[in-house]
Amino acid sequence: MKVGMIGFARSGKTTVFNAITGAAAEVGAYGSRDANIAVIKVPDPRVDKLAGIYKPKKKTFAEFEFVDIAPAEGAEPDKTLDNAALNLLKNADALVHVVRAFDDENVVHPLNSVNPARDVKALEEELQITDFIIIEKRIERLEKEHRKNQEYELLTRCKEHLEKGNPLRTLDINAQEETLLRSFTFLSQKPMMLLGNYGEDAIGKDDPAHMREAAAKHELQLIELCGKLEMEVSQLPTEEQLAFRDELGLGEESRMRFIQFAYDMLGLISFLTAGEPEVRAWTIRKGTHAVDAAGVIHSDIKRGFIRAETVAYDDFIEAGTMAKAKEKGKVRLEGKDYIVKDGDMLLFRFNV
Repeated sequence: MKVGMIGFARSGKTTVFNAITGAAAEVGAYGSRDANIAVIKVPDPRVDKLAGIYKPKKKTFAEFEFVDIAPAEGAEPDKTLDNAALNLLKNADALVHVVRAFDDENVVHPLNSVNPARDVKALEEELQITDFIIIEKRIERLEKEHRKNQEYELLTRCKEHLEKGNPLRTLDINAQEETLLRSFTFLSQKPMMLLGNYGEDAIGKDDPAHMREAAAKHELQLIELCGKLEMEVSQLPTEEQLAFRDELGLGEESRMRFIQFAYDMLGLISFLTAGEPEVRAWTIRKGTHAVDAAGVIHSDIKRGFIRAETVAYDDFIEAGTMAKAKEKGKVRLEGKDYIVKDGDMLLFRFNV
């Protein structure tokens, strides 16, 4: 899964990127012109527990690829995206808008004032305008070719939705329509959450920058953190971090909070595979069928899918071994259409 981080220049995006990923990307008032990329491993105690049982040669956690996208160079002050950013965002599964909610007279906001509600609205409009231009051009081409088909009707609905000031993620579409739109990689259709980047003076205060109000207005989830302080703590030795977090009142580790938010926002779950070679967690969306989960591992397994030998993680742990889980009737053979559940341990039977 790839998550793209966007926002105005001097919003503290790279600082937040470092805080969440543990990276040491260069930070500064004007930031880097290149995207910063890091992979976040998703902590999962189930993987650790299974590794203790199977003693595998390798254990692998689910991962996020996290991309800190540089703001547009030489653009208008209220613009954040250029062609380079757009190309990176098209491949993202979800977006995180880092919203500046801290004051610093040495780091001037491009619009000369700190106003989270304004910034959220401006970036939402920028995403919507980008999509609108693509849709308008496609509709014109379909009209010229006299192809007023299902695609034309759907894009017309999308255009009308955008004209009302609504992002495409709020448009009610069915599975078939979702497939039709997938190739366009519309930005306002991607799941998005807000990340309020506060100053140290906001710790312990209740919504000092009215970020929650802005998030509610745009129907977006919000995660709040003090990026600068979180980054400094993340660079301490692991054994010292917990003590500092308690002392400073920072609460749960920012990485864990972000991962939980991202999983919820994207509707993600993990299934598990276990054996002596490897214990591994695999990330899929809720509602994924067994045959598609097989494809996450390898396309050949999906192509030759026969059955999925399935046991719930908790049932396996209670039984102690796979043999005992089978004796207790906890292991099932599921077909292609089985909806995989979080924590399912799967062994795919296939033939190619």
